[in-house]
Amino acid sequence: MEQHSLLQTPITDPKEVPERKLDYWRAEIEQDSFFQPLLQSKAFQRLEGVSFLGALDYAVGGQRKKTGSRADHSLNVAALANYVATHRRYNPELKRHLIVAGLLHDIGHPPLSHSAEPFIKKHIGYGHHHAGEKILKGQHELGRALNKWLAQNTDLTFLISLIDQNALDIDGGDLFSSPINIDTIEGITRSYRLFSQESAANLSRQRIEVAAASFLPEVSNPWATLDQFWKMKHQVYASLITSKAGLTADKLSQLYFEHENNDLSEQDIFTSEAHWKKRYAGLFQGLKSIKQRDLSIRWMSGEQVTYTRRRYYLDERKWSICRYQCSKNVQTASLPEFAKDNLQLRFSVMK
Repeated sequence: MEQHSLLQTPITDPKEVPERKLDYWRAEIEQDSFFQPLLQSKAFQRLEGVSFLGALDYAVGGQRKKTGSRADHSLNVAALANYVATHRRYNPELKRHLIVAGLLHDIGHPPLSHSAEPFIKKHIGYGHHHAGEKILKGQHELGRALNKWLAQNTDLTFLISLIDQNALDIDGGDLFSSPINIDTIEGITRSYRLFSQESAANLSRQRIEVAAASFLPEVSNPWATLDQFWKMKHQVYASLITSKAGLTADKLSQLYFEHENNDLSEQDIFTSEAHWKKRYAGLFQGLKSIKQRDLSIRWMSGEQVTYTRRRYYLDERKWSICRYQCSKNVQTASLPEFAKDNLQLRFSVMK
């Protein structure tokens, strides 16, 4: 396949060079009969019912602006794996493993994704990583058919090492373990759309550009593209994930089961949000109230919200992947005490 210089020539009509859009690389996967048993499996289809940003999609996103599902995200991560593996001229077997790892890297995510996970870990005893391995190894009924297909068509041990970020760079492990990896590239650009005016088509091109800058040596000057992406990542965390609404949505998702409904079962984490909306309707009503800024749940009054504040910044003295730095510190925010005559949560007083 002809290789293109991805950062030098402006494109006036993206349709002229379809390889520069992520949709092209995703369509190759969706149209390949090899991947159909995986894509049609119950385990993968379940991800259609798991929102990418969990509670934040209900508390922040609207009908026209949502981040979509974990299945859609996984298909795009696999598309980036397809793109990089093709341009690195990997052999077909390695390329397929990288694509399959992209498709399955989030296979264990529960409904509401990361938002409810702290309670799930405490109550059930494990989180989405272990749940994913149970599915891949066929240790849960949801993954039995998928495990049989994987056993016949892949090296499952190598596949899990890719997902767990333990594979060697020479085997494509860096696609999943690099500070700017294919999962991060897709997830950050997907989340950015919630509070930006970026079109889906433009983000499709940006994902390819960032992947090229991060992984392909023929990109002679990748820093402007990667710098812009790293700043975007900081914006996503500061303006969305650790925003007032974001922190409240996550905290509500965790406390709901302690105060309102603590019968969450192990089987629940292998279901979808449609199932949760029926069984835990009060939780989703609360998340909707956050978006409307009229949350009035008494047990949220004065609640402490502990979170990790991340600052993504550039070390401009360095011209390598070490240029991209992140500092972390634990922060605590307090939800306001509800006055007797005012049960509404006022976001303006939350520091």
